[in-house]
Amino acid sequence: MELDEGNYVAGGHPAIHAIAAALAEWSTRPDLSGEAFLDAALVGYEAGARTGMATKLRPAVHPHGTWGVIGAAAAVARLRGFSPEKTLTALELAASLSLATSVTASIKGSAIRNIYAGVAAQNGLLACDLVEAGMSGEPEAIAVVFGAVTGSHFDRDRLVDRLGERWLISEPFLKLASSCRETQGALEALEALLEHEAVDAHRIESMTVTTFAPASSLGETSPTTAIGARFSIPFVLALRLIHGSVWTDAFAPERLQDPCIRALAARIRVVEDPMMTARVPRERPCRLDITLADGSIKNIEIVDAPGDPSRPLPEEALHSKFQRMIEPSGLADGQAAWEGTVNLDLIPDFEVFWRLFLHG
Repeated sequence: MELDEGNYVAGGHPAIHAIAAALAEWSTRPDLSGEAFLDAALVGYEAGARTGMATKLRPAVHPHGTWGVIGAAAAVARLRGFSPEKTLTALELAASLSLATSVTASIKGSAIRNIYAGVAAQNGLLACDLVEAGMSGEPEAIAVVFGAVTGSHFDRDRLVDRLGERWLISEPFLKLASSCRETQGALEALEALLEHEAVDAHRIESMTVTTFAPASSLGETSPTTAIGARFSIPFVLALRLIHGSVWTDAFAPERLQDPCIRALAARIRVVEDPMMTARVPRERPCRLDITLADGSIKNIEIVDAPGDPSRPLPEEALHSKFQRMIEPSGLADGQAAWEGTVNLDLIPDFEVFWRLFLHG
């Protein structure tokens, strides 16, 4: 649903790999507390994110399912109490179990892209099982795979730069819209414009979105699937202007086929400005130029979006997002689930944690 966190420095989404694997392992270990789970999640996030930070992926490779497997294996190894030597073997095995993923799958609207992270989390667990079965990995596999196979360069110095001092989990971005982060600069620009004046979607003759690469590649105007729509700047903007929301329910089949939304999306063009690209990763700029039917032009430029490291979300916003995400599950007490989540270090075991979600 594109509501996960991400990390610009890592170049992807460390949490969905590490935390999924850690939760799966924790669910089978009644002897482990919430504090142990948090410890493993932190270790897994850092291991995966730092591997991503040190890796230059090849342009055709999607980050999901690649270096995230390292984070998954590190989290599980931590929960299993592996020695440093066994942990290293698990990470070497995990590197060889990473995926060859396609960056264009999501743009083309293929649901296979949604499987990448789950398979990598599973493979992180598998790597730890293989260690316990006596399997050995390729020496230096992390540098080999991410420096020469799916990646073109691996920076060993960057991997350990300020290790133990700088924690990448404290530098995430968190999204409020159910779409790719690189659509959200354009969304934020539109929201900033709408704060000052109303814009009648039906009076828009054309709109140009000027942004950085790779956001500029999200210019598909006629997506046919929900995931394709979530990776389309024109469609997301049209959806916001006509439907009023870019939450999960906004990508229902009837929205994808809405003639008004599709007609407006067709009038929106996305282009790259090399000068904006040069400002990444320090900034992720985006400019909107909107031409109305009467010939008037509205424009606005932004440099970041809510939830970016430079604009962290307040706890109230995170609480609201949490409640909105779990609402369809019919939980007896969503507030109890929230309290349990933010106080995981006080929870004695997984069963107590899970009961909070099932019964409140």
